[in-house]
Amino acid sequence: MAKLKIYNSSLVPSGNTVLVQFNLQWDNAWKNDINCDGIWVFAKYKNNNGLWEHINLGNASNHVFDYSDQTPVSFSKGNSKDQFETGIWVPETKKGAFIYRTKGRGNVNLQNVQFLWKYNEAGINSIENTDIKVFGVEMVYIPEDKHFVGEPKGGHLNEKGERLAPLNCLYVYPKNGAYLVDSEKEIVIDAKDGHLYCNQDNERSRDDVPFTIPESFPKGYKSFWYMKYGLNSRQYVDFLNCLTRKQQQAHVRSDISQDNIPNYHVMTNSEEEKFRQSIVCALCNHGTTEPVEFYTYAPARACNAIAWADTAAFAAWSGLRPVTDFEFEKACRGPKEAVSWECAWGSNEIGRADTFDGADGSGDEIKIPKKGLVNACYAQGLAPFEVAAGKTEADNPGFEGPVSCGLYEKTRHEGIPERLNDGASYYGNLELSGNCWEPVVTFGSPEGRNYKPIHGNGSLDADGYANIETWPDKSGKGTGVRGGVYRSPNASYLAVALRFAGCHAKADPRFNGGIRVGF
Repeated sequence: MAKLKIYNSSLVPSGNTVLVQFNLQWDNAWKNDINCDGIWVFAKYKNNNGLWEHINLGNASNHVFDYSDQTPVSFSKGNSKDQFETGIWVPETKKGAFIYRTKGRGNVNLQNVQFLWKYNEAGINSIENTDIKVFGVEMVYIPEDKHFVGEPKGGHLNEKGERLAPLNCLYVYPKNGAYLVDSEKEIVIDAKDGHLYCNQDNERSRDDVPFTIPESFPKGYKSFWYMKYGLNSRQYVDFLNCLTRKQQQAHVRSDISQDNIPNYHVMTNSEEEKFRQSIVCALCNHGTTEPVEFYTYAPARACNAIAWADTAAFAAWSGLRPVTDFEFEKACRGPKEAVSWECAWGSNEIGRADTFDGADGSGDEIKIPKKGLVNACYAQGLAPFEVAAGKTEADNPGFEGPVSCGLYEKTRHEGIPERLNDGASYYGNLELSGNCWEPVVTFGSPEGRNYKPIHGNGSLDADGYANIETWPDKSGKGTGVRGGVYRSPNASYLAVALRFAGCHAKADPRFNGGIRVGF
């Protein structure tokens, strides 16, 4: 995983305002002919009331994002040489800022970056005894462009009447291939010539046709930012440790209301590790009112055992938003023609990570095998539908769960093209096929189609839930998952077009589900 580090955070008084100052380092940043990556940086403060609250930045940039440096007045990129090849863009929400390269490729090291905070607008009279935390999430910019959704062989059957395409995939009715999305205009789903359509092979596909996907539902044509990796365990711990005790309870599975917490693997409500979920707390001495402090012993490992309410809460808390299933497919393919059964890296070529060398969950592991194609985590353990079919023993016994984010890009194997080696999407997102399910808002149900891409306001309600009216609520209705997981038996289950659970609403945690959101 490209290393991201934010440190030496402090508050620097500046007249009637204050500057949030910090150092930032991240590896392998780029600006190329296609797009750029960047860091979404946001901050929280805590004063005498003991609550961590969001810092709203003092100014926004003057224009929409265009790759140029748009550092607002009273903001600074610091005093290191890398300031001359980086930019800051503060969106209108002012809940955070993007820091990115304006040219070239390489590591970034910024010292004494400064963001303006007009703290008096938050009702604060003094910053004395005020603590701050600055957070960062690696993102990839997805520029405005047309893209295809679905599968070229969608609608086709073989001579036995068996379908030749991924389950529930989209296609142009009756059998005219993938569908071109060239605007954000409404789309009618119907079994009529030339319309977008998907088979209803099971209840996880869609509701009854015809129906219309409204213009307000993001279809991926417009630009957006999308997390480079799934959320790792360290980032989820940082989120939990900024919540109240009551809010924390909404986002862990163990009962943490008492002084003693016997099931200290709190995301799986167990005394032992399950599914490689690595977030824990101490066994005792928590009291009953103050927040619990959580830890992880595998900080770089993708965070799993996630419910939709957790995804929405993290998005709201960080000033981001959920993405849609159309945006997921756009991030994978870019503007290229759809390839039959392709994974996120543009082909159906796949190589399984059998294991890894190095400290598990550190982010420094090396993938094994150490040669040939190794670009995905799948076929680990038994999928539920395999168990239901009577299978009792995994084909590949070994670890069952996700690996560290960025495992595949860390080493390059001879003779393997870079994108294929890294398991990268067209735009540079990693692990969109395999490892953990990618949560999405689905077009396939009314609750999903009502979604509007409003960004989080940096806060949660008293119970710990996202309070954005146009997002699917904690029931999970209107959501699904895409991309395949560590349990998926073979490459076909990692296909971009596969909608195996694309409209599978679920309130309970998915032990193989993760968090990845956008802006």
